[in-house]
Amino acid sequence: MRKRKVLIVLGLLLISIFAFSAVTYQDGKVLFTFKTNIKATSVFLAGNFNNWSTSAMPMQLVDGVWQIAITLEPGSYQYKFVINGTTWKEDPEAPSYVDDGFGGKNGAFVLTSDYQVNSVGGPKKTVSKNYEINQDREDTIYVDEDGYVIIRFKADAKRVFIAGDFNGWSDKDTEAYYVEDSVWEAVLELTPGVYEYKFIVDGNWVVDPNAFAFGDDGFGGKNGAFEVVEEDGQLAVRAPQVGEAK
Repeated sequence: MRKRKVLIVLGLLLISIFAFSAVTYQDGKVLFTFKTNIKATSVFLAGNFNNWSTSAMPMQLVDGVWQIAITLEPGSYQYKFVINGTTWKEDPEAPSYVDDGFGGKNGAFVLTSDYQVNSVGGPKKTVSKNYEINQDREDTIYVDEDGYVIIRFKADAKRVFIAGDFNGWSDKDTEAYYVEDSVWEAVLELTPGVYEYKFIVDGNWVVDPNAFAFGDDGFGGKNGAFEVVEEDGQLAVRAPQVGEAK
């Protein structure tokens, strides 16, 4: 009997040393929760949605669980927790993981257009929106050898930005680089999914004439659209496959 009690106590201790977390969508916001055995006086949420800031998003301790709810647009996200301002901790219960480039992992998830939190490459779903395939496009969108999605755009301009559901449609977050001969290049780190976008050329919103496809922007115009897929362990881009499970 005594041996059984010891085993139960040991089991509880083993459970207590593991951290747990969850990413869910509730009441119009994405809720991150995190519990850890590390003695923490502060925990911050850092990710590609806040430029990996270690101080912008403090989490609140509620009944022994650190939590924060933030507003995010549909798109792909990566994140970590920052404990006591210095210790970066990956989420042990993240929906999925991607390489953080430093020998570790970032938590990763896709917030779908119907506000479901999916793993990267996540559950099979159908592309329900109707897209107009661009039959006359030039091949200006590709994945480079490092796995970044490259979108080239030609314009006589002083500055060019790209906005889409991958950056919350911000017109200032993602600047394109000038290459040569009026060609600009946007470099995006994306996970599998369907994305819509436009370019901002000297302050004017412009549709990419070489987008794989076009979709209604909800304002009487169009957005460019493309799909990132994984093929044989490598990322590739294509027109959204409407009605195909992915």
